Amino acid sequence: MTHPFHNLHNYWAWITSHKAALFFSLLVAMYLAPFIILRQNAHFTINDNLDWITAWIVLVKSGKVFDLTGTVSQMLGELPRSCLPSGFNIITWLYMILPPFRAYLINLLLVHMTAYMGMYLLLKHYVLADNRQAWLVWAGAAAFATLPFYTVYGLSIAGQPLLFYAMLNAYYDRKMNTNVLIIVLFALYSSLPLAGVFILAVLGLAALYDYWRYRQPRPNFWGAIAFLTGCYVITEIWLFYNFFFSQGFLSSREEINRIVLGQSKDWSGVKALIADNLVNGQYHAVSLHKYILGIAVPLALLTGWRHRRELKAILVLLSIALAISAFYGFRYSEFFMSAVAGSSFFNAFQVQRFHWLHPIIWYIVFALCLKIVANIRYIGKILAAVLIALQLSYLFGNNIEYHLALKQHADISVIENEWLYENITYGQFFADSLFQQVDDYIGRPKEDYRIATIGIYPAITQYHGFYTLDGRLNIYPLAYKHAFRQIMAKELAKNPFWQKYFDDWGITCYIFPAELTYYEVRKSYQLKLNHLELDMEAFKRLGGEYILSAAEITNYRENGLEFLQKFSEDWSIWEIYLYRVR
Repeated sequence: MTHPFHNLHNYWAWITSHKAALFFSLLVAMYLAPFIILRQNAHFTINDNLDWITAWIVLVKSGKVFDLTGTVSQMLGELPRSCLPSGFNIITWLYMILPPFRAYLINLLLVHMTAYMGMYLLLKHYVLADNRQAWLVWAGAAAFATLPFYTVYGLSIAGQPLLFYAMLNAYYDRKMNTNVLIIVLFALYSSLPLAGVFILAVLGLAALYDYWRYRQPRPNFWGAIAFLTGCYVITEIWLFYNFFFSQGFLSSREEINRIVLGQSKDWSGVKALIADNLVNGQYHAVSLHKYILGIAVPLALLTGWRHRRELKAILVLLSIALAISAFYGFRYSEFFMSAVAGSSFFNAFQVQRFHWLHPIIWYIVFALCLKIVANIRYIGKILAAVLIALQLSYLFGNNIEYHLALKQHADISVIENEWLYENITYGQFFADSLFQQVDDYIGRPKEDYRIATIGIYPAITQYHGFYTLDGRLNIYPLAYKHAFRQIMAKELAKNPFWQKYFDDWGITCYIFPAELTYYEVRKSYQLKLNHLELDMEAFKRLGGEYILSAAEITNYRENGLEFLQKFSEDWSIWEIYLYRVR
């Protein structure tokens, strides 16, 4: 019979040998805990995040997840199915099997956990392979996993360490079955146009360079790249259908004009963009690395003369990061903009998105710096621990929930890109009970009528099942954009900012009143629209019957509207004025 103290001793021995894994896993769990505990009372980024998730919800409700052709009528008129997300995407599947918030939360957890384990595997096997440095591996993985990823992009950024781990396995002819599974997972859980194209380009360049230098074929590595490409062809079949097989389809992106939008920069502007991107990164691919660059890198370079392999790797990665930032700046140069002004492809496609590789680069650099610093005699481990503590504290401070707590209780704020975050919870944003009141008042099946909103994100009404003429998608038919424009043509003529934003960007197909300087209208603003001029005949031609406005339209009669009801609740950030076309 085993003595109980013997079991306790074994447990304690196991805990002691895995203390780094347990400690940093606990930190990652603490980072995610507020979202799990607060649930719909938690705060999330709205722009390019909450206002995008209804694309999946609309797709799932349409019942056409796996259809290649056909139309979906809940948003933007009769929208081609191929404009909506891939049916072969794990995020789509989550919204198929779970209620919307649960799908959103599970996706968030999966993204961060994959980032954690993927970076751990990459660092352990290919960056910090010395078993004596396991604590640095776990620390580096935890730092990467606590970045505030845009989780609507799936593994496009967060899954890169796992993918590159598989690609390095293929390069060294290791674990081929595991590699196949990882590549399939990445293709199912990431976006080809957002990140996949650039990852494939980098892998292809790496394979060509390797062959030029070593003259070895490496069939497994080339095969892994080809396999990822093939997987993307399948998972993004709807995208390929739009571009190559959908006859007569013209995307709203055809009219994107970056010069008119003011994105073109002179040489001083380009230099400023390069410096800003190198130091601060870009908010869609947030890396929060400026203290790594400013403290860890100089410390490693000054003290690491004995670690030639690590120093060389750091310098190579810094050079790649600089090259990516330089290309980012050059893409917005007057020279480049003028050269591609006549190309709808270069106007529409974000060719600068190699910067989506910055997060993985910076956190590999961080891990290499930690290795060098930890080997400084006498004080190395202490210095490495301080660097880890500083970076993780900075990352936790950029978690919106910890940021709000710090600001409330200690008036401390370290968050970057604060303009992205609003003190609005998931539940407040979607306001279930308020929009249920609107639905009950109208009292008709939602599929029998069409609505548009003013000052309220159409994503909210789509979330609640309303059929909307407005919406926001990366791709929708250009002809629909032109038809929708007629509704607010007079308003756009009165406001050059909204006119350029709609005509020369056009992804956001909203009604833009000239009197609004910012689209979202909260109840507390108490805004009124006194000079609104909408074309209700154009509205009716698209099937519109109701307008839900967050601002009171005082001249609604002149617009051919009938005021029906005002909806408000004490807790709600929204106030809704419901109008019907006469």
